[in-house]
Amino acid sequence: MLRLRHFILSGFCAAGIATTVQAKTELLVSQWLPASHPVAEVMEEWNKQVVEATEGRVTLKNLPQAVTNPPGHYNAVRDGLADVAMTVIGYTPGRFPLSELSELPLMASTAEANSVTLQNTAERVPQMMDEFKDVKVLALFTHGPGVVFNTKKPIRTLDDLQSLKFRVGGGVVNEVSRQLGANTTLKPATESYELVSTGVMDGVWLPFESLVTYNLEKLIKHATTFPGGLYNSAFIVMMNKDRWNALSAEDKAAIEPLIGVAYSRQLGQAFDRRDQQGREAAQAAGIEILEVTPELLQEVQARIAPIEKKWADTARAKGIQDPEALIREYRAAATK
Repeated sequence: MLRLRHFILSGFCAAGIATTVQAKTELLVSQWLPASHPVAEVMEEWNKQVVEATEGRVTLKNLPQAVTNPPGHYNAVRDGLADVAMTVIGYTPGRFPLSELSELPLMASTAEANSVTLQNTAERVPQMMDEFKDVKVLALFTHGPGVVFNTKKPIRTLDDLQSLKFRVGGGVVNEVSRQLGANTTLKPATESYELVSTGVMDGVWLPFESLVTYNLEKLIKHATTFPGGLYNSAFIVMMNKDRWNALSAEDKAAIEPLIGVAYSRQLGQAFDRRDQQGREAAQAAGIEILEVTPELLQEVQARIAPIEKKWADTARAKGIQDPEALIREYRAAATK
């Protein structure tokens, strides 16, 4: 009888151990970027870090294809069509207005500095983080300083800028282009090669990394740079809230050190490395790289001044007490 009881108890224990071992969570990732994109590369590396940190209890799997178009990914994660995804904040203009602080012109010297500053600012300004209350924020980040690329001529004056057709990505950059009187069209970055190679657009507003990421170095002839970037674009990597909440306390504790600033920094650094590769590719391809002339910079600064005021007015209406000071603090941190 004792032997039978021991056998039964042993069976129950073995079953319990088996259940524990088999209790794994697979998170489905909707990835719309090409695998060679720096963000896609970092996300894939981050997936491995999660597996290691949770000792294999949490794994991530890329779906065969994206569940929706690039702008639709915030809603897709919110609604559970995917567990994890990335999107460009500016692809839905006006939806996340406070986070557009990171996109203001002449704001940041590197993607890493801007990304870390954005994440830190959002974490300490509740109104900003509240814009993403429908999802679990894994990282907020930006690409490097925005550059004006084109196939036609060097940009030395506002007239030069206004005479060409450009692809832009959305967000604050739309307002920048309007204030400058530029002829721009909102399109995902992934369409840049087709738009430029077919002549539909004369150029694009993108960071240097895009020359490598989207194979533009043989199409582009001229690049005009601005201190801090003519614009910046912000991004979010996010997770479905219910899926996050369903994780065990142990797994959440293991993943927490991998999100927030740590993840933002990795993503920013990846953009900076690719920006350097893009500059080298531009030089090798004979692309003419011009720093903005003092005269054009002065004119740009005068025309974009209302953009900062608009952001400050929006922030004040949402309860931020001194938005002008926040802009100054942000720029000081992001231009280090």
